[in-house]
Amino acid sequence: MKFSKRTELGVPNAVTKAERAAAARGQHLVRLADSNPTRHGLGRPDLPVYQATPRGPLATRELLADFLTRRDNREVDPERLYLLSSTSQGYSWLMKLFCDPGDTVLAPTPGYPLVAEIARLESARVAPYPLEWVGRWELNLADFASPVHEVPSEVNAPTPDSRLVASQGVDATRGARATDSDQPSPRSRLAAIVAINPNNPTGSYVHDFEREALVAYAATQDIPLIADEVFFDYWLDAGLAPREPAAKPLPAGDAAPPRIAPDEPPATCANPRRLAGETRVLTFALDGLSKNLAAPGAKVAWIEVSGPEDLVAAAQARLDRIADAYLPFSDVLAARLPQWLAEVSAQTARVRGRCQENLAALRELVAGEPTGTVTVLAPEGGWNALLRFPAVVDEDSLVASLISRHGITVQPGYFFDMPFPGVVSVSLLLEPEAFAPAVGVLLSELATAATA
Repeated sequence: MKFSKRTELGVPNAVTKAERAAAARGQHLVRLADSNPTRHGLGRPDLPVYQATPRGPLATRELLADFLTRRDNREVDPERLYLLSSTSQGYSWLMKLFCDPGDTVLAPTPGYPLVAEIARLESARVAPYPLEWVGRWELNLADFASPVHEVPSEVNAPTPDSRLVASQGVDATRGARATDSDQPSPRSRLAAIVAINPNNPTGSYVHDFEREALVAYAATQDIPLIADEVFFDYWLDAGLAPREPAAKPLPAGDAAPPRIAPDEPPATCANPRRLAGETRVLTFALDGLSKNLAAPGAKVAWIEVSGPEDLVAAAQARLDRIADAYLPFSDVLAARLPQWLAEVSAQTARVRGRCQENLAALRELVAGEPTGTVTVLAPEGGWNALLRFPAVVDEDSLVASLISRHGITVQPGYFFDMPFPGVVSVSLLLEPEAFAPAVGVLLSELATAATA
């Protein structure tokens, strides 16, 4: 496993060694250079004495670990948790951990452009691996069936992950995230692979056969798996209520990781499960209250680290260094966390119910659309739904007309690098009394444009 050069661990200096030795002897030190005002009677009386803890306060991590243990029906170790302010920050930390400038991260497409935006800010690149519409959005197992070899040093050699790069060639000024300049250079190193479970905006979960392909690929390439699962509990069909069975072990010793044959039929998976806690490859699961509590202002998120013990230890030693440079989690947030966690279940159910209600209304409205040319690309989870319509209807013209004539706006499919034209994304969060009329107007505009 290769970590970025900027997280290389140095040797403790003489002062640090002496202080550690004193602590081991139980010796109390008067810290004459201490710059923490809360240890000297100058802090606010309503806040505790501040103690810098890179992973977040232990008591708070223990509280979160207990919540996750009960939620996921598996044991979660508080020492494997990092508290932070957002999953975006989690992506940033993990790119610092694994990516040197110019390195490449694989991420699914269609998808929300956040990963690519953060990668650019971290001087890294995103190469998309495609999800294909086959009645649901899923991986093409052929893309992950054979290994990608080491990055060649020759400038004009093919990039190692060219099989997985599927740029749609859309002008970046129109909102697409993948352009020629974003594609890996010949010297680009593959640093990590991202799985979003369920994906946004496709609403597709990572099903069992896809999980096995991703895990086997990460193991073969000796790269980490980054799992974004902020929408996981927003399943939109009762048949997709999550489950949490144990993962199958990889072969011991030097045995090759499992391979998924391209012609192997997908395993049936009516109930998706989290990637968090995956033990076969180094895995970083991102989650947080912004989505769990449907509260974007509740700036509490976390990373859970799992995988082979030696890799976890090596990764955490470096991730501690990154976290220590930022220390984003405050005592104010820690004090609120018990109340917020207690509200998650009810709030998630409330939001999921709204999304399910609006999705049912959307399907009914589309079924009654007179031209019969509009379909719902059925989501499995999340807060959004995709509508597909004839490609002769220009997405930009449609949205511009909705805005100017009706004061309604939607997101065109090219925002998410859709593999085909004629798609818009709608949110399922709106109040039903506002959602249904707006969808009705959208369908009317589509009918007019399709028959013009």
